[in-house]
Amino acid sequence: MIHRITALLPVLCLASVLWSQPASAAESPSAKDIANQLSALQQDGSSYIRLRLNVEEPAGTKKTGFQLQIQQRRTPSATDVVYQVLWPKERLGESVLLKKTGDQPATGTHFVPPETVKSLTSQDMKDSLFGSDLAYADLIENFYAWDSQTLVGEEMIGKVNCKILESKPGKGQSSIYTSVRSWVDTDRLVPLRVEKFLSPGKPARRIVTTHVTREANGQHIPANLDVQDLRRNSITEIEGSRLNTSVNYQNQDFTVEALKVIRKSKSAD
Repeated sequence: MIHRITALLPVLCLASVLWSQPASAAESPSAKDIANQLSALQQDGSSYIRLRLNVEEPAGTKKTGFQLQIQQRRTPSATDVVYQVLWPKERLGESVLLKKTGDQPATGTHFVPPETVKSLTSQDMKDSLFGSDLAYADLIENFYAWDSQTLVGEEMIGKVNCKILESKPGKGQSSIYTSVRSWVDTDRLVPLRVEKFLSPGKPARRIVTTHVTREANGQHIPANLDVQDLRRNSITEIEGSRLNTSVNYQNQDFTVEALKVIRKSKSAD
């Protein structure tokens, strides 16, 4: 995905990426250092994203393809996101609105044109986005802001030596997951693999970065991702296509009434 999904996606990162220098040149960044930098990338304000999402079940067999647009506003205090279907035509306008303030549980709305509106509670965050391998929680949670951040090892992903960061929610931090592990390329500040656990020792989802792009400011961004639900034989491919950060969304852009209007970013068309 062009921008954070991890959300993404989350499964998906803008803001300043200047890596804070350690106290000593020989000193490696701590778990908290890495988590704080990745968290800052999540909290980058407003942005518009266009992407393609392909769901394969069983893996290797194309099942469903979507073109989606994402409107999002992410700050340290609150997150608002809208995922809206642009294609296929028979699902045009189907949308999901998710909201989260601080450590409070996430809530949201699922809208199906012309008038079907379903409220989403924190219990629904485990449900799938448009039948994909992404849960709603993957789109709204910032696990790098959780209280517990620990380095639990290192491992090669391809030719890159990654630090393995384990994130766990603290007291009062609600999540469908008990922990998340990220294989982080600390030179580019990009998670190359993320595994999410519903119970200790049993990963439920694996998110793999398959392509990384570099912006003009030197920032590296995961452009394409593969999301696998490890409990079933399926995989979702996410391909970012367009990104616009010159947007300024207001509160009214994240309401049920706003879901009923398809509003594309002009510079993204």
